[in-house]
Amino acid sequence: MANEPSTREAYRQQKEAEEAAFKQRDQERLRTEREYARQKQKAAFKAVTDDAPEKKRRREKKEDLPAVKRLKTRLNWAIGITFGLIIIVYLILFFI
Repeated sequence: MANEPSTREAYRQQKEAEEAAFKQRDQERLRTEREYARQKQKAAFKAVTDDAPEKKRRREKKEDLPAVKRLKTRLNWAIGITFGLIIIVYLILFFI
C-alpha cells in the first residue's frame, strides 16, 4: 500500500497521467508502424520496377528460354494434329 495514493483525487490524477503516457506511447508506436509500412512499400515497389539484368536483356533481345521454345513447338504440333483430325472426321461424316 505504499505506492497507492491517499485520496481519490490523487488516484484520479495518477490514472490520468498513466492514460496520457499510454496515449503518447500508442501514438509513437502508430507513427513508427506507418513509417515502417511506407519503407516496405517503397522497397516492394522498387523491387517490382527494377528488373534483374537478365530479364532486361531477354526482353530487349526478344529471346525465349529453351523450355518456352519446346512448349511452343509442342503446342504447334498439337494444334496441327487436332486440325487434321477434325478434317478427317468431317470427311468421314460427309462420305458416309
